[in-house]
Amino acid sequence: MKTVVRLFIYGLFATACLYSCKSSKTISVPSDKTTNKQGNEDAGRSSNSDQTAGIEGQVIWVEGNQMPQSSDIKSQSSASGNGKPAKRTIRIHQLTHINQASLGDYLFGDIETPLVAEVETDEQGYFKVELPPGRYSIFTVEENGYFANVFDLDSYIHPLTVEKSKWNKIQIRIDYKAVY
Repeated sequence: MKTVVRLFIYGLFATACLYSCKSSKTISVPSDKTTNKQGNEDAGRSSNSDQTAGIEGQVIWVEGNQMPQSSDIKSQSSASGNGKPAKRTIRIHQLTHINQASLGDYLFGDIETPLVAEVETDEQGYFKVELPPGRYSIFTVEENGYFANVFDLDSYIHPLTVEKSKWNKIQIRIDYKAVY
């Protein structure tokens, strides 16, 4: 009987671990503050265009203690927990498996898959880049390497699928200097 209970508990634990790996968090992003590949403002283009597809979103920087504080209980939100917009360079590679990139303590080093696009965010962290339909991995360029913290169940790094005539809206949360 103890063996059956242990197997059941191990099964629940394994299931919880598998479901804790989440794919990209989607959000609504204003399209009037985005930039294209060349860094030019792209206020004239609607993200719902029938002719184009790609990725748009915002980069957020989070650092420091993110543990709930007694003052947070009353307000139910903390300004520091939300992070702040960050200006970064974003690199989009062909879909990258974790075995195709060298991983240090919290940043990636060399990425073996081909670079598809590179884009700069604006001062508010917004970006927009047109891409052909396909599967991609997205990284931010940091001082000592490349950052990504989203993985799917097959160990692909920050996987995104671009479909014809659709825009993916994402938020990239850079939190390697945060404590939870």
